[in-house]
Amino acid sequence: MASVIDQYVASLRRELDFDPALARRLASEVEDHLRDAAEADPAWPSADAERRAVERFGVAREIAAEFAADAVDRQARRTWITLLVTVVVTFIAMRLRAMWLDDGAIPALAPLVDRYAFIAAIAVGAIGWFAFRRSLLAFTICLGGLLASIVAGMVRADLFVQGAPLPVLLAAAGEIALVGLLAFHVIGFSRRLRRSAALRGGGR
Repeated sequence: MASVIDQYVASLRRELDFDPALARRLASEVEDHLRDAAEADPAWPSADAERRAVERFGVAREIAAEFAADAVDRQARRTWITLLVTVVVTFIAMRLRAMWLDDGAIPALAPLVDRYAFIAAIAVGAIGWFAFRRSLLAFTICLGGLLASIVAGMVRADLFVQGAPLPVLLAAAGEIALVGLLAFHVIGFSRRLRRSAALRGGGR
């Protein structure tokens, strides 16, 4: 049968299962701390000593909620960094395409979407950075704007049919890879945000 400390650590792991790396690290640190505290108890070795160590440490859900909030902040920072890099690479790719292609034969809608979806993503990102750094909506709008800009840019340039130069193709590949990475981070941020709110609210 699992000891009181083992049960507590397992509970903490379950509460933080949305972030496996955090769960492993925190579980290891907490277990070491609780065993040291229990061994310092006059009643050690006993379940009572472990129980008192756990009670002094605090409720697992409350501890998990504190660390979940930190996980949200870390994920937000990673997402902002990825967003910034994606914006820079997308801008470079747009300039390369503009220098290479001739828009004369391209439907007017593609250049407009390419340009203004990108501008919208930058505008929302700038507002989000200064006012809503933990806003899932801001990240989602930026992701949607960049994705629309990239797709419109591909249609506009017709890259793989017209035989674009290598720098243009490499920039396009970078755009695709980064917007995929950004989507991954936005999804991770959303999951951590939901779980953090659930822990604070007492739900799952």
